[in-house]
Amino acid sequence: MFALDTNAARAADNKSAFIDEAGKYIGVFTRAEYMEKKETGSTGIGFTFKSREGAEGQFYVNLSYQHGTRNDGGYQLLNALMACMSLRNVGNPQPIEIEKWDNEAKQRVKATVSGFPELMNTEVGLLIQMEIEKKSEKGIPRPTIFAPFSAESEKTASEILDPKKPAAAKLEKMVQQVMNKPLVDRRPTGSRSAPSGDDYAAYADTAGGDPFDDSIPF
Repeated sequence: MFALDTNAARAADNKSAFIDEAGKYIGVFTRAEYMEKKETGSTGIGFTFKSREGAEGQFYVNLSYQHGTRNDGGYQLLNALMACMSLRNVGNPQPIEIEKWDNEAKQRVKATVSGFPELMNTEVGLLIQMEIEKKSEKGIPRPTIFAPFSAESEKTASEILDPKKPAAAKLEKMVQQVMNKPLVDRRPTGSRSAPSGDDYAAYADTAGGDPFDDSIPF
């Protein structure tokens, strides 16, 4: 009569609707919204991530600062996500339908925004570290992306792009690093730790070479 539904089993003890703990998560982006500040010209992508267990997290990947200066950390993180999702290209922003919180209605409503459908609804793994922002007044931790990985193989981007590395090896070392410091308090009076999120460049390996090289395994 019944077969084990592993996702339902996991969800049974997941009482939070939001990602509030560091660790490995597998899920999909239900929102990949192109965001631009008209007054400065800075750009980025706003992500909503939904795990297999149903917990959600909000992330912002900053791609450029004012006047179009590229943010290398955000650029590398986006490319790592693409590698982990087997995407060679992401097209120009186009209209996508998503759910967003409406402050007046006090509920989620459907909205059409500019975004990237290629980055949505494909499973990807995220290693999450919790962070208290430098300017946070309430000290509420929020999830940040420490590193993406393949949902299928658990390989990181550099391992996916290196045909000489047939097995995943880096992720578990990264997990140990995160779990040694699951919460980073970036406020001046708090503790400080290794970078995460937009500082992805500090620990990520870059693939280098021609981005359309035949060695790319997807």
